[in-house]
Amino acid sequence: DSMADSKVYGIEIDPITGRIAQQLYQKNSIAIQGYEKTALPDSFFDLAIGNVPFGSYGVIDKKYDKYKFHIHDYFFAKTLDKVRPGGVIAFVTSSWTLDKQNPTVRKYIAQRAELLGAIRLPNNAFLANAGTQVTTDILFLQKRDRQIDLAPDSPSAEWLHLDQTPDAGNPGESIAVNAYFANHPEMILGTMGRESGTRMYGNENSTTCIPFPDRELSDLLEEAIQNIHAEITEYERMEAEQEEDNSIPADPSVRNFSYALVDGKVYFREDSRMKPQELSATAENRIKGMIGIRDCVR
Repeated sequence: DSMADSKVYGIEIDPITGRIAQQLYQKNSIAIQGYEKTALPDSFFDLAIGNVPFGSYGVIDKKYDKYKFHIHDYFFAKTLDKVRPGGVIAFVTSSWTLDKQNPTVRKYIAQRAELLGAIRLPNNAFLANAGTQVTTDILFLQKRDRQIDLAPDSPSAEWLHLDQTPDAGNPGESIAVNAYFANHPEMILGTMGRESGTRMYGNENSTTCIPFPDRELSDLLEEAIQNIHAEITEYERMEAEQEEDNSIPADPSVRNFSYALVDGKVYFREDSRMKPQELSATAENRIKGMIGIRDCVR
């Protein structure tokens, strides 16, 4: 309820899902395109929420190509640039974001954001509505006001490393997990075990979070979320000049260098901003009519 008046932007690559979202959320801006093609302003959004795609493939985006990110890592990197300092990211991602041995991506994120906490979901969390049986985590990050270098033994660097947790299926043995989960087992909403067969990154025995047989996931999630705390402060955006000319952040669904209606007023988009147009009554009415025709045609 407290977010009811928020300005919401959505991005969905699938055209059918995107059009459904546009109808369900008609007061919000839903762009139907790949994330790499969106022209969203940097250091702007207070909150970013997503269930990111994951896989061992990348996307083409000149700003990030040098890092050779897999697609899930790319979503984290780009979103860190889009939220404002102090802004929060809440992403559902594969357990391999936290558990893969190579800490390079975690270090990249940790230099730019503080890990507020993480919750590991059991492998059946998305079975009913998505038909997938995969272990996923919810990561909560808060963007720093500047990039920092982390000392390896600092508390903020804890989650860069791996540690051991008991193997539920093999008493006396252990499984490598992120040190955050090893130190906060209450944030694992199940027990860690091994499963044989194929997984996304190869054919080998992989780890999985086995659900508790006698606990409801909704109850476990409600308990775990109480352990994650953050202070959200107001942010003074350095946009004095932009505020003076009454420009607004560009709507992702509006094509660049074209007109759009916002609350009945004509705006013209130029890159990441949309500027209100001072027009005669005749010209304004003509443009509004042409916008309607254009939108019908598209």
